Amino acid sequence: MLRLISIALIFFLCSILGYIYSERFKIRYYQLKDIYKAVILLQNEVIFSSNPLPEAFKEIANKSRKPINKVLTNVSKELLDGMDMNIYSCFKRVYADFNLEFYLQKEDLSVIEDFLKSLGECGVYGQEKIFNLCIENLKINMDEAFEECKKNTKLYRYLGVCVGAMISILLL
Repeated sequence: MLRLISIALIFFLCSILGYIYSERFKIRYYQLKDIYKAVILLQNEVIFSSNPLPEAFKEIANKSRKPINKVLTNVSKELLDGMDMNIYSCFKRVYADFNLEFYLQKEDLSVIEDFLKSLGECGVYGQEKIFNLCIENLKINMDEAFEECKKNTKLYRYLGVCVGAMISILLL
């Protein structure tokens, strides 16, 4: 009896691990989608409303979801307090504190970093080009993340169930 319970427990644990691991792909897609929305809002705040970047980051943080709003809030605070005048280095430092909450890949971070390196460095027309480039790159990464999500979510869910079934059969 105890053996059957432990075999069933192993099966369910493997299945749950497969489901948990598969959620990482969905979370990446949703985080990229939220970053995309934040960049569009930032574009509106900077280009059309002519708000300074620290205030724009604060406004967008209020409209964003976790963990993006945490990063934007802290970047805004550091820029307003004068702790750092460079947006890129400020973002890197703040992101390092919250990187465990993000499921972004290197390509996603490179798009954001390239965007932040040139943000605030040129005039309105140049800024608009930088925003458009970042938005296009984020769209490409979102499409890739969506495809990976569709493919890998099923894969890891089925893999967890199959590994659990295989271990259960071996233990019988």
